[in-house]
Amino acid sequence: MIKQEVVDDGLIADYFTAEIERPRKAIIMLGGSEGGKSWSRIKKPIELFVQKGYSVLSLAYFKAQGLPNTLEAISLEYFEKAFNWLSCQKGIVANEYAILGGSKGAEAALILGSIYPQVKAVVAFSPSSVVWQGITPKRFEIGTNVKSSWSYKGERLPFLAYSTPVRKIDLLLLRLRKMHEISFQKAVEAKNAAIQVESVQGSILLISGKRDQMWPATDMSQIIMERLKSSDFKYYYEHISFNTGHNGIIMNKECWRKIFDFLEDHFL
Repeated sequence: MIKQEVVDDGLIADYFTAEIERPRKAIIMLGGSEGGKSWSRIKKPIELFVQKGYSVLSLAYFKAQGLPNTLEAISLEYFEKAFNWLSCQKGIVANEYAILGGSKGAEAALILGSIYPQVKAVVAFSPSSVVWQGITPKRFEIGTNVKSSWSYKGERLPFLAYSTPVRKIDLLLLRLRKMHEISFQKAVEAKNAAIQVESVQGSILLISGKRDQMWPATDMSQIIMERLKSSDFKYYYEHISFNTGHNGIIMNKECWRKIFDFLEDHFL
């Protein structure tokens, strides 16, 4: 496996590939609120993807050199730079990308798929059905002066704000899920912040943990499924849930087998 550190036109990523024997499709991997190139630290999935004939871009979008330090109003055009960079790489099938994201990265993956036709498959770990407010430098105070997590063409995307500020005690007592559930009771705001998943031009795999204490990923996945069904979504879509928590999914071997099969059948 060949690894290349990418620092190009503001793009921060690690690129993993192999000697080109045939054109390869690329998978863009997005981490969550931890920031940086977090998937680069979990080597086994990337190694398996490369062995199976893909190239992988482990992409940072905040908390990395030259990038924003907070997950607030992140420009979607930044991810477009990743599409353009991949299209220039030798042996890559241009403009046909899969995005695999976890948590806030799953939120980003679904949003990007709803806007950019280059996205032909989305794998979303612990996903959200809406755009949530961003995460400030003092993440225990993210109920004050809030902004959207994402922006596009200079405009912040409509978002759902938390009903009450997040406090350190909320994290310690695992109240975050409840906080998200309460916020969903703001029906008008939730509707306006909904991700337009029916606009994705490719297949979608949602993976959630039934014991997720960060946010109600299983419930939000079901909302996405119902939205896709009601819109007669023409591509393949599926939701699978496991008896695990928010981050425990990525340790599940059955989950990864499902991902490999999904990509082979609906992307590769």
